[in-house]
Amino acid sequence: MAEMLQGKPLFKGSDHLDQLTEIMKITGTPTQDFISKLQSDDAKSYIKSLPKVEKKDLQGVFSKVNPQAVSVLERMLLLDPESRATAAEALSLPYFSEFREPEEETEAQLYDHSLDNTDLPLDQWKRHTFTEILSFKPVVLESRETAL
Repeated sequence: MAEMLQGKPLFKGSDHLDQLTEIMKITGTPTQDFISKLQSDDAKSYIKSLPKVEKKDLQGVFSKVNPQAVSVLERMLLLDPESRATAAEALSLPYFSEFREPEEETEAQLYDHSLDNTDLPLDQWKRHTFTEILSFKPVVLESRETAL
């Protein structure tokens, strides 16, 4: 959203560590509470080793943007996913009110992470993928025509 509003990338990191540095230039240094939630001791040590950076005022960064859009970004640009607005929460903010049709909106089911780091042989991955494809049943919604 920030890139659409500015017409250019907000975080121009050249690799994952540089990307994190670019993000923290806007969001500020993570709190100790956030750092303690990290599972990787290496990640904790790395973040603690970085210089402290204050959170930027997004209204100043996006001075030519609708303040309601900046309010959405304030809720979205948080490192801690537990604090960050969900898609449904973000869509309920005033900025999106003129675009919403709540009676036609559905919320996605939570993503099943159980297989993300599973080490399976290729034939089992193929079988699992095939089973997922066969069991997929798209939800068909009757939609009114839009003026787009």
